[in-house]
Amino acid sequence: MLKKLAALATLAVAFTVAPSAPSSAEDGYTVKIPTVTDIQVITAEPGEPIVLQVSASANYPTPPAGNIAVTVSSGGSAAQGAQAVVAKPVFTTTVHFTDKPVRVKGPRLPKGGYLAHAALSPDNAALFLPSSDTARFRIGAADGGGDDKGGALPNTGGPDLLWLVLGGGLVAAGVGSVSYGRRRATAAA
Repeated sequence: MLKKLAALATLAVAFTVAPSAPSSAEDGYTVKIPTVTDIQVITAEPGEPIVLQVSASANYPTPPAGNIAVTVSSGGSAAQGAQAVVAKPVFTTTVHFTDKPVRVKGPRLPKGGYLAHAALSPDNAALFLPSSDTARFRIGAADGGGDDKGGALPNTGGPDLLWLVLGGGLVAAGVGSVSYGRRRATAAA
């Protein structure tokens, strides 16, 4: 116990003798605030121009102002979590964001899968970090398009009622045969 108290006293003396140097602005280190860019597909109907909405935010009292580069490419049918190999952009523009979401009207696109990408380049690069966001969407899909970031699950073709009843019957038959086997085993013992 005495050794622990001596070690604690030595540690306390070491911290009081050698004070830690606080970080200052002269050190050349400034904290950059992470930003979040958001892109949403508002309209993606066959024969209609696509409409996208872009915005940015940060954990700061004022949102980060800056240029948001918007690119739409044909995206094929890659898996949702995988990085898709995209073709040449079919639409590209840059809008300036201040504090309200900006709507971007694009061209009419043929049916198929597309990838919308937004990248923020903040005006105050000394304070804010750049960020980007991607949304997949389809034109001519059964649900009428829309972004693929969340919401309802796609129709994965659940089981028909016949298969559900058949599966329930097989489970009931399995339960009956196990209970019959156990009764027969206890009667023989």
